[in-house]
Amino acid sequence: MLSHDETLAQVKRANERFYRAFESLDIDQMSAMWVRTARAKCVHPGWDLLEGWEVICQSWTVIFANTEYMRFVITDVSVAVYGQVAWVTCVENLSDAPDTLQVTRILATNVYEQTDEDWRIVHHHASVVL
Repeated sequence: MLSHDETLAQVKRANERFYRAFESLDIDQMSAMWVRTARAKCVHPGWDLLEGWEVICQSWTVIFANTEYMRFVITDVSVAVYGQVAWVTCVENLSDAPDTLQVTRILATNVYEQTDEDWRIVHHHASVVL
């Protein structure tokens, strides 16, 4: 059995993989990060609540098809674990073009469930900081 600190580290690594999958603009990498169930939820900045993996997968497909570049610097990371569920709050500092100094700040909450394989995201909620 893992210690609490080891479990927190596992969740933090899962969150880092989520953002690398996001940057990859690859639906297979993103799909591998999610619990693919009807209880999955997602709120992209400015979007309505998306419910269920099928709808969420379609949203990522649209985002990736219409995006050429995306890089994140994740800051203010806070991880909490309660049994088989964990949540991460963080700031997504997003650059959407190479060699630009312009960054969009987005507050995010990512909820993970522990599965047999790893920690998988079940809820992502992101809101732009004005």
